[in-house]
Amino acid sequence: MLCREVQDYIEKTNGLPFFYVVGDEDYRNVLEELKQAGIGVVRMSEFCLKDDKFPSVDALVDYLRTSDVDCRENRVAVIGLGEALALRGADFAEKQLRRLKDATIGNARAILLLRGVSALATKVISDDNKMADQKRAYICAEPSTNISITNVQGDVGLVAKAGVKYLLTQLEDGACGALYASTSLILDQALFSVCNLSDAHSVIKLLASDFALDSELGTEEQWRQLLEDLHKCNRDINAVFQKYSIDKSIVDDLRTATSGIEYKNWLIFLYLKLHADDFGRAYLKFVMDATSKFDDLKTNLLVKITEVSHHDENFSKFYDDRKKLVQCFPEEDLAIFIRANDVVPEEAIYRLTDNTKLEKKAVVQWIAHNGLSDAIAHVYPALHAYLQKYRFDCPALAEELTEYFDSYKRQKVLNTISDEFIKLVERNAEKPLYGRLPSRGEAINAIPDKNDTYLYWIDALGVEYLAYISSLAREKNLSMQIDIARADLPTITSMNRKFYDQWTGREKYKDERLDKIKHKEEGGYFFNRVKEPIHIPAELDVIKSAMDTAATELGMNKCKSFVIASDHGASRLAVIKNQEVPYDTDTKGEHSGRCCRAFDGCDLPYKVEENGFICLGDYGRFRGSRAANVEVHGGASLEEIVVPVITLTLKKQTDVEISVLYPENITADKTNGVTLQLHISYVTFPNKVSLLMEEKRYYGNTTDQTHYTFTLADIKRARSKPYEAEVYDGADLIGKVSFQVKGKTAKMNEYFDFDGDF
Repeated sequence: MLCREVQDYIEKTNGLPFFYVVGDEDYRNVLEELKQAGIGVVRMSEFCLKDDKFPSVDALVDYLRTSDVDCRENRVAVIGLGEALALRGADFAEKQLRRLKDATIGNARAILLLRGVSALATKVISDDNKMADQKRAYICAEPSTNISITNVQGDVGLVAKAGVKYLLTQLEDGACGALYASTSLILDQALFSVCNLSDAHSVIKLLASDFALDSELGTEEQWRQLLEDLHKCNRDINAVFQKYSIDKSIVDDLRTATSGIEYKNWLIFLYLKLHADDFGRAYLKFVMDATSKFDDLKTNLLVKITEVSHHDENFSKFYDDRKKLVQCFPEEDLAIFIRANDVVPEEAIYRLTDNTKLEKKAVVQWIAHNGLSDAIAHVYPALHAYLQKYRFDCPALAEELTEYFDSYKRQKVLNTISDEFIKLVERNAEKPLYGRLPSRGEAINAIPDKNDTYLYWIDALGVEYLAYISSLAREKNLSMQIDIARADLPTITSMNRKFYDQWTGREKYKDERLDKIKHKEEGGYFFNRVKEPIHIPAELDVIKSAMDTAATELGMNKCKSFVIASDHGASRLAVIKNQEVPYDTDTKGEHSGRCCRAFDGCDLPYKVEENGFICLGDYGRFRGSRAANVEVHGGASLEEIVVPVITLTLKKQTDVEISVLYPENITADKTNGVTLQLHISYVTFPNKVSLLMEEKRYYGNTTDQTHYTFTLADIKRARSKPYEAEVYDGADLIGKVSFQVKGKTAKMNEYFDFDGDF
C-alpha cells in the first residue's frame, strides 16, 4: 500500500516533483503499488538520444512540464532516473537533483523513484525545508543498493544489447546485484561499483572461472580469437581444446605442437600451462613454470636442462622426461641445445642423449676432449656396448685379441694412440699373430646348410664391433656363434670377395655403407676437417640396421641361419698416426698407402709381402696415395686383417636350466685343480659351451649334450667365498652358476646358488 506522503501528493496539485527514495529491497513493490494506483510509468531510458548516450535530463523536464495538458499522463512515476544519475557521478547527480526538486510541472504529478542516489537525495531533501513542509519526499527504511556493473567493451556475448540504454532498461525493471553492460561511456565517477573490462583476456577470466593464466602469455589478437571460441563452446575452455584435438597426447610430438606461430600452437601452449601438473612429467612442469612466452617454449624445452647440475636430486627425472619429450625434434633444433650445453664442459656429457646423430657426435667429441665417463652408459648405450670388453672365444689368440681390441676401441674413441700401443702394433708386425687364425674361407666353408642360410656381407666390418653385436643379439633374442678368421693380404675388397662371389646359398647381400663411411667421400666424414671420430655413431647405426635385418629375416622364417661376414676390417689409429714411410718405391701407394705393388729390394721392418703386394703391418703408409678419410685398410694390422664370421639363429623359446652336479664333491687339488660338472637342459652349440670366470674362459667337454665337465686347472686352493661364473652357449650368455670349493678334508658348508633364466 502506498505511503501516506505519496497518497497526499497525488491528491493535491503543487506543481513540483515528489522524491521517492528507495533501495533494492522496496523498489519492485513500490513500483507495483504505483502502477496499481493508476500511476503511469515513464522510463528514463526513453530519453537516451542514442543507445549509448546518457539520457537527457532536460528532455525529461520538458516532458514533465507538458504532462499536465494530457489527462492520461498527468500522473507519472519516473523510473531509472536515480540509476542514470548514479552512473554520471556524485557531482552531476546532486546538481540535477537540486534542479529537479524545483522544476515546475504545472498540474502534473511526477513521482521520481530514486534508487542508487539515496545519500545525495537525502541531503538535497534535508537542505530544503519546503520539501518537508510540502510533503514532497519519502525515504524508505532501507534505501541502500548492491548494484555492481561489469562493463565489457565490444561484442563478447555477455550482453544481449550494447549501450547504456539497455543497462538502464534492466535497472528500470528492478535488476540489482552484479550486472553486465557494454558501453563506451566513461563510468569512472559512477556511484555504483564498476569494473571495466577493456581486453579479451579479462573477459575470458570472467567467463572461465578456473582460468588463472596471465595476459602476458598471449597477444590481444590471440585472446580475442580464444574468446570467440569460448562463446562457440558454451564458455568451456576444455571444449575449446577438444575442438582443436588438443589433449595429453600432444606430449608424444611436442616438436609439431610447438613449431610455428599458428593459433593452435598457442592454444597448445595454454593447455600445457594449465595442465603441466597432470602429465606426470617433472621436466615439462619445470619448463612450463619457467616459460611466460609462447615464443620461448620450444627453446626452453631444449635448453632448460642445462640450468640443472647432474648432482641435483631432480636431474635424473628431468633427464629421462626431457629425452622422451624432445625425441621428435630435428637436428636443426637440437643445435640450439648443443651450443647452450657446451658452456660448462664438466656437465655437458650428462645432458646429451642418443636421440639424434648430432647429439651422438657431440658425445664422441666430448669423450675425445675430456675422456671416458660413467655417464656414457646412460646417455649413449650403443657406444657403451661398443666399448665393453669383448672376450674372444677362439682356439688361438683369444687372450691376445681380447686385450688388443679392448685397447684399440678405447683409443679409437678417445682419438689418441699411446706409445705402449704403438710398440704392441710393431711387435705384432715383426712377428705376425694372425697366421694362427683360420682363413675366412675355412669359416664360411664350415657352414653346414648354405641353402637355408642368408649371407650378409658388411664391407669393412672388423672384430672391434663384436661386443656391440653381442648386445644387439641378446636384445633381439638371437643365438650367435662367432668364428674369428683372417682376411687375405692385402686387406682390400678385390682380394677378399671370393667368399661372396662363390656363395652357393640362395640368399646373399652386400652392404657397403660401413666401408663408405670409413673411407669414401660419399660417406661425408673427413679427418682433415674434423679430427674427432664423429663417424662412429654412423658405424654403429649401420650395424644395428644389419642386425634388424637379421632379426626380420629369421623371424619371417625366410632362412634358418643368418651369416654376417666381412672382406676386411679397417684401422682408425693408422689415420691418427699419420705416419708416411720415407721410402722411395717404384710403385705408388694404394689404399691410402697401406700397401703397394711388390718391388725388389724392399727392406722395411714391418712389411708383409703377399699376393704381389707389400703390406705394412705397423701404422705407416707409402707415399703416392691420398690420405684416408677417417679409417683405412689394405695393411696388415690386426684391426684390418682379423674378421668375424657371425652365425645368427632364432633362440629357442625354452628356459635353460643349469645345475651344479655333486656340489659336495667340488674340491681343490694342488696338482689337477678343480673339476666342475654341470647339467644344462638345452644348448645350441654343444661343442662351444664355456664358463667365463674372473676374466678367464674354460671350455667344457660333453658326451650327451646335457652333461658338461670343466677342468679349472688354476684353482688349486679352497676359499670361503663362492666362485661365480657365467655360462656361455657359443657366444650366448645362457646363465650363471655359483659354487663353493673346499679342500680335500673340509666339509662343504654352502650350497650353490643359481639363476638359470638370464
